[in-house]
Amino acid sequence: MSYENLTDEQVLQRLLDADSLPERTVRLERMDIPVKLRGLTGKQVFSIRERCTERKERRGQTTERLDEELFNVSLIAASTVSPNWGNPQLLAKFSASGAEEVIKRILLAGELSALGDVVLDLSGFNTELEDVKN
Repeated sequence: MSYENLTDEQVLQRLLDADSLPERTVRLERMDIPVKLRGLTGKQVFSIRERCTERKERRGQTTERLDEELFNVSLIAASTVSPNWGNPQLLAKFSASGAEEVIKRILLAGELSALGDVVLDLSGFNTELEDVKN
């Protein structure tokens, strides 16, 4: 059924059923391991973005700068279903305080960027919206 022909009740039901987030498993070629990622809600992404934004005030002007490495690492940590980046063995091996530190120490810059892009895609970024014609 085309979205244009949906009744209000059908639209409501689809909204009520929208509590599951998309998932995708990608392969990290260098280590030949699967990484299962889950999309994040808008609230989660914006909270991470806020935490990763540095603000500086200078002469009455506030400038903002997004720490892209921290943003990607945080996205990956929040969306990973498996592996468990916070596994005690990984924490000990890499002398890390948490999952984000492990991710920074294990993954290469390009891998961080690629996984971050997958998380954003799963979270609805880079999605084209179709215009509804009346």
